[in-house]
Amino acid sequence: MSELTPSVALAQAERLKESVDRQSRWVIRFQLAYGTMAFAQVLTLALLGGRLGAIVSTAVWVPLIVGLSVYAARQPVAHRGMAVTHYVMMGTWATLYGLVLGIGVAFFPGDPAWWLAGAVLVALPGFVAACVTSRRVRA
Repeated sequence: MSELTPSVALAQAERLKESVDRQSRWVIRFQLAYGTMAFAQVLTLALLGGRLGAIVSTAVWVPLIVGLSVYAARQPVAHRGMAVTHYVMMGTWATLYGLVLGIGVAFFPGDPAWWLAGAVLVALPGFVAACVTSRRVRA
């Protein structure tokens, strides 16, 4: 058995990090999917309007979120810092979603420009998180 020298240990650690990074790229796909879904959900809600918009957007959103959650739960590894990035993404999304819907329903119920801009704004946390993650895992 060979002796574990500092250079061997460092090489081994680097190989392990590269493996974790490679296997953590699923997080980027998750974040991009979440941003895309958030965009579509707000637009669906706004364009269909009222009760129909709420029903259709929820009927589409819930199974997609369940599917995305099952996908995430089945992944074997996540990079260091993933939880913090995820919580910041979700907290920012929830805040923006509440603001876009609250202000939109109260002041811009039929204004497509508001809802398109709001859908883009609500999608940004997922896309920004994907950019941050891609830098961390050297995607």
